[in-house]
Amino acid sequence: MRSDLSVVIIANNASLRIGEVIGAARRVSNDIVVCDSGSDDNTVDIANDLGARVIHQDWKGYSATKNIANSYAANDWVLSLDSDEVMSEALIDSIEGLTFEDHKVYLLNRSNYFCGKQIRFSNWSPDHIPRLFNKKVASWTGDFVHEKLSFGDNVKKELLNGRLDHYSYESYSQRMDKVFNYAKLSAHERFQKGKRTNLIWTILTSISKFIITYFIHLGFLDGKAGFQIALTDALGSWKRNRIMMELQNNRVPECCK
Repeated sequence: MRSDLSVVIIANNASLRIGEVIGAARRVSNDIVVCDSGSDDNTVDIANDLGARVIHQDWKGYSATKNIANSYAANDWVLSLDSDEVMSEALIDSIEGLTFEDHKVYLLNRSNYFCGKQIRFSNWSPDHIPRLFNKKVASWTGDFVHEKLSFGDNVKKELLNGRLDHYSYESYSQRMDKVFNYAKLSAHERFQKGKRTNLIWTILTSISKFIITYFIHLGFLDGKAGFQIALTDALGSWKRNRIMMELQNNRVPECCK
């Protein structure tokens, strides 16, 4: 266990996996921060029972919420996790043996799961994400929906050994709920930036989204899961554009009433 690293986890209604996430995090750090955005399940109770420091923060979008959470970290070095990401033994060993270099950010090899199946195609793999960094040289930027870790050109990236297992969707309905919620947020964000759409574009982008995920990104090799991912990608694109069209017509979309 390191004394120079904090693990920061953002969470909301994450009781299914939060125990595993914190349990693995305990292997690399004695400072675990869980930033909860209004869970109404037992996420907070589990985090407290496992010795994490729980802070309560209203959701302000991914980048803003993550930056606020990082400010509570006791150390400059931060490992940023979501509440459904569990470190493998190999990744834990990599972090334990790492000599931190201030002008580096470390990439994690994230392995994404859908309904218990590891997804190897569908544009979900490979997925190398910057998550271990010095908060003095890197921070999260982006709008309400999107977030990106930003750092200077002099900061180098290094990929660590081991996997970060991401149990992103436990069921098809969970995937649909998240895709539609994302579509709603994305539609409002795009509309506020002055972007517009129409019915023809809505149809074409939905069809192309399915084709790209299922055929170009070889989603068909992921079997049933690949088809469901491609389908929900298409439905999410359709939903986003339909909401934008309603906003353009000065109507409040049904999802937003």
